[in-house]
Amino acid sequence: MTIGNGNSLSAPGALEHDVDDEEQPHGPLNVAHKLQFSLVDLERAGGLTGWVAAALLSAGGWIDKELEERRQTIGGIDNLWFLVTDAADFNPVCASTYTFRGKLTLEDVRHAAITRGERFPRYKQRVTSVGRSFHGARFEDDPNFDINNHIRSVTLPEPAGKHELNKLMGKFIAQDWDLSRPLWELLLVENYHDEDGAESAMITRGHHSLADGQGFIISQLYITSYRDTLVKVMDSAAKKLRNARRGRILPSRLHRSLRPLDSLAQNPSTAPLLEVFLACIFWLVYLVSICVALLWSVYHGIHQAALFLLTCWRVDHLTGPQPGPRVKEREFASSRAFSMHDVKLCQSAFSGPYPGFAAKGVPKEKRHKARSKAGHVTLNDVVCAVVADVLEAEIVAKPEDQMHGQWGRVKRWLRGVLRSPIGVFIPISVRSPGDWSMRNLSTGSLVFLNPSSNLTPDISERQIHAHIHQCRAELSLLKHSLWPKIEFNVLQLTGQAPVLFRISLLANPARHVKEWITEHVTRPFYEWALQTFAVVLTNVPGPAKHTINMEGIEVINWTALPPQGGKGTIGMGIISYAGGLSIAVAADMVPSSQGTAERICARFEERFELYAQRAREVLNHLD
Repeated sequence: MTIGNGNSLSAPGALEHDVDDEEQPHGPLNVAHKLQFSLVDLERAGGLTGWVAAALLSAGGWIDKELEERRQTIGGIDNLWFLVTDAADFNPVCASTYTFRGKLTLEDVRHAAITRGERFPRYKQRVTSVGRSFHGARFEDDPNFDINNHIRSVTLPEPAGKHELNKLMGKFIAQDWDLSRPLWELLLVENYHDEDGAESAMITRGHHSLADGQGFIISQLYITSYRDTLVKVMDSAAKKLRNARRGRILPSRLHRSLRPLDSLAQNPSTAPLLEVFLACIFWLVYLVSICVALLWSVYHGIHQAALFLLTCWRVDHLTGPQPGPRVKEREFASSRAFSMHDVKLCQSAFSGPYPGFAAKGVPKEKRHKARSKAGHVTLNDVVCAVVADVLEAEIVAKPEDQMHGQWGRVKRWLRGVLRSPIGVFIPISVRSPGDWSMRNLSTGSLVFLNPSSNLTPDISERQIHAHIHQCRAELSLLKHSLWPKIEFNVLQLTGQAPVLFRISLLANPARHVKEWITEHVTRPFYEWALQTFAVVLTNVPGPAKHTINMEGIEVINWTALPPQGGKGTIGMGIISYAGGLSIAVAADMVPSSQGTAERICARFEERFELYAQRAREVLNHLD
């Protein structure tokens, strides 16, 4: 309610229409309005009662204003990116590259960006009120918004191929942000060409406060030929969940084993009872899953805490030493696209208790689709197993001069004595089906992946199988844990009190005290925390079967990249698109380890081919 001091009402336009010339209310009033009129009458009466009523009116106005202000502030995770950036050397940049089979023009890009901004207004808003102690930042419409400030065209030096595009991307993602403008940018590369037939390219970046990875992908797909399909998929997913909660869904859509009940849903006599039954089943399964997840979460918490304490003080990063401030430059690389058919081969060959179990007895032409009811491995299980091998190989191959002195040599010795899994930070979406909002609806958790016991090309089928299932066990533990969701909700609350994440904000009026706390308390803590893992790894599902068009021009290849963590960490994005899968990598450009991103992509290509070859051997030997 909006209530002012004295005898006058300070609700401009809202309450004037509720009273006539004799100040008699007409029409239905809500409880807030009735309370307001009652307090005004008491205030006019004077005395102690009038004084109390006046105090309540004054407090009501402050509460109303405070609630409105807090409704306008962004969520805790959105706000967190600003707090961390200001307290550590960290750039929360999400980026993508596109290559096109044809010439995309600057006018095409401008039209697509305008369409996106109309559907997603945050692309036309700037951030304000950053750094307050007890209120988060806000996004407000930029009164000086000019789309031309966010779109540029560039030309690459010849031969204007993939290597030159990668160098441009490295410089692009390393740039700082201008908080006085909306936090996104597009670059059109007019003269790009490669062996895949591309004739132009586009690179994009956005500040992570704008949205999570899914939010960015949704807004990007909206300006492509995939838009109608996207709308259908989003609406269908939301409708399915809504109907499942109410029992208004065909039983077979909940589970194949319920198909015999489908006929009852079409019968007017039995349909209402079936709805009640299915709704009860849905919520019973939900409650059981929560209980099971609680048990998993206890084990997950103990497991993660033990591994974190075992590794956080001796993390081997993938770039060379940086004894001083973090280097400003970044390097970028991407792998070639692998066929999803090869991924499915690995899933079929290595699912189940032993290699070939899932495809045993299945006709040869259908083996790549074989699934095992027990021990089925997913795309993420396979890819994470390959990534763990690749990262370990890169760490082991580091020369002596990149070991951070004596401590580096001690850490290498400890790798042979203690268990040394690789810490990987994996973002996790908590976005509800059908949610189009540009917000950070994601959380994340560390996963500790052990590399294979054999990093050589001579690795056996059974060794690959054991390694994939070890990674599967770690990822399954994360999937069933409630900790990431709990962390998300706690972090969301901190958006209303940012001081909980940066104690130095308490000293805002005293600049020198604030700087001392930031330099000696906040910055060391955040920089340490952001270096307790080696890689940020995200998996982005794109249009799976066919290529898409932007402004009528076909998109050949598409990469997506998450932010890096702290000094020495890498960002790695996996994307499935048009029947293929590829990775993109960003790393600090340290002179002593230059080429880290390209080497990791090359190692991934080699290792994945080896896994696919072993999978083919497993399936062929079943004959």
